[in-house]
Amino acid sequence: MDRNNIIIIVCIIWVFLGCKTENDLEEADFTEFTVQNTQVFLSLEDTPFLGHPTSVKAVSEGLLIVDNAYYQITKVDKEGNLLFSFGKQGRGPGEFQSISGYWPLENEILVYDYNSFKFSTFDQAGELKEEEVLDENPVNPNSKYSIPTTLDVISSDSLLIPTGGLQGSLFAIVDRSSGELTYAGSPVNEFIKENEQEVMKAYTSGEISDGMLNLVMLSSSSSNIYSFQQTTGVLEKYTHEGEQVWSRGLKIPSQRTLFEKIAEINKGMKENEYKRVYLYARAMDVQKDGVAVLMNVPEDEPLTIAWVPEDGSKMDLVIVEDITLDSAGFMEGFSISPDGQHAYYLKRSKGIIYQFEWPI
Repeated sequence: MDRNNIIIIVCIIWVFLGCKTENDLEEADFTEFTVQNTQVFLSLEDTPFLGHPTSVKAVSEGLLIVDNAYYQITKVDKEGNLLFSFGKQGRGPGEFQSISGYWPLENEILVYDYNSFKFSTFDQAGELKEEEVLDENPVNPNSKYSIPTTLDVISSDSLLIPTGGLQGSLFAIVDRSSGELTYAGSPVNEFIKENEQEVMKAYTSGEISDGMLNLVMLSSSSSNIYSFQQTTGVLEKYTHEGEQVWSRGLKIPSQRTLFEKIAEINKGMKENEYKRVYLYARAMDVQKDGVAVLMNVPEDEPLTIAWVPEDGSKMDLVIVEDITLDSAGFMEGFSISPDGQHAYYLKRSKGIIYQFEWPI
């Protein structure tokens, strides 16, 4: 690693901890790593086999890329060369309407199609092995808004589904074979049913709707579950059985007025315009020794990633000076290579996948 490309600064910041108010802050130390050199790994302009990349995940051989233009997943090697692609638009075997989640597991790739509420399992060469279409969301089967937009998996048989506060929880661990549910996490607010109009009305008024207060982002490793509370900035670690291990706040100085800025933008938008969502994070990538959270920061701030080791003992910040976030987004394409050498960020608006050395 070229140490000249990384400036290490030890500083003191105010960090948002637990479920305290925004003014109730405690002092904590973190180490800040500033990455000055990045490079374009792939771009639409120079890559004919890409149409509209929307997500990336690093694997040992290279990258998996979701391409919404072709309704497929593409795999490239560490130099960006095409290895293979699989999937196409449709509702038949091996076809997709929308790829909302995908997970490279030990011997297979599991893909979640939101619009079809379908799980498809492929081998490591992209050949379809099996599919399952679910009839209902096991967490909330009686709701007409039942199908979860986002979820995560521990394994092909174990799902993590946000509950929105149902059963006094933040998420549920679902056994696909037995249907058994284990609820975990303490909600920020009680479960409230809201339709899309009520949510948009709150956003236009510059407010967080009650039904979105329990919004979480979920990810997992071979032994742990991580949950990030989007409206409080709290990261929590759980066992696979749903028991909380630790909790710590990740709110950083550049986010102190983030929600106020989002509120001002939403107030100025017309009724049919896309509203900004109140989020403290855009993406989360779990590694064997910790978790990286891509923080949501104002548009004039550089790309900022919080790193928390597996024991939750500290927080480091990685600042990537040459890159800024897209103005709006959720579940962004961000991933660290399994060997911990490089990180990748997909800027969807430009169709560019950036690569930089991971400094931690």
